Amino acid sequence: MRTMMTPLFLVSMTAVASADRQAADACAAGLDPAAKTIYDETMAANPTAATARSLVVAEVKKQISAGALTMSQGRAAGEAAGACLKKLPQ
Repeated sequence: MRTMMTPLFLVSMTAVASADRQAADACAAGLDPAAKTIYDETMAANPTAATARSLVVAEVKKQISAGALTMSQGRAAGEAAGACLKKLPQ
């Protein structure tokens, strides 16, 4: 019985993670272009709960250094992208 439960548990965990990713992506669909770019670049780096914040901060700094965003725009865009990233599985 135990060997039958392990695959079921793994499948159910995958479904939960997929649902969380869908919720995060749905949230990101409503972001302004700057925040969406930050979200997309952060997701490309495969963030974990422990690394998501630092990845967003690094991307915001990169966008500001490139002249694409001002500091206030970067802060707002980073916070908006971060709110969507919080929907990812912990």
